[in-house]
Amino acid sequence: MRIVILRHGEATLSNCDRVLSSQGMKEAVATGQKLSKILKITRCFCSPKTRAEQTANIVCQQLGFEGTKEHLSELTPSGNPTKIISYIDETCDDEDTVLLVSHLPLVELLAYEYNGKLNFPPRFSTACALIIDYDYVRGKYKRFISPAFDDVIFD
Repeated sequence: MRIVILRHGEATLSNCDRVLSSQGMKEAVATGQKLSKILKITRCFCSPKTRAEQTANIVCQQLGFEGTKEHLSELTPSGNPTKIISYIDETCDDEDTVLLVSHLPLVELLAYEYNGKLNFPPRFSTACALIIDYDYVRGKYKRFISPAFDDVIFD
């Protein structure tokens, strides 16, 4: 299985909610375009928070994803990475490429847990994505994508 962990784009406060800023929208488009050149997703799960949902919508559009985006309450900033991984293991197939759209600190905790706590993940700035190859035991970091910088490819 391939896992793509994505942090939402830059957000701003609007009517007691955090929504993507114009910069955050641009970041999501840029990351979506980079991802579209290297993969197709088969499943998308996102936090129910507005900024994460907006990011997921933009990236899914860039990727041509026509499936149903699913909200997971555990993908909020204080979510439990172990519960998320268990849920993905139970509901997704070996052939799936799964997009998880969330927040700090959860994106970094998820990456660390998927990797079996062997390697610290890169620092997730807004709209950064980490691609992980996952065998249900331990994930291997493959590529880190930033909307503003060159990709980092792991060997």
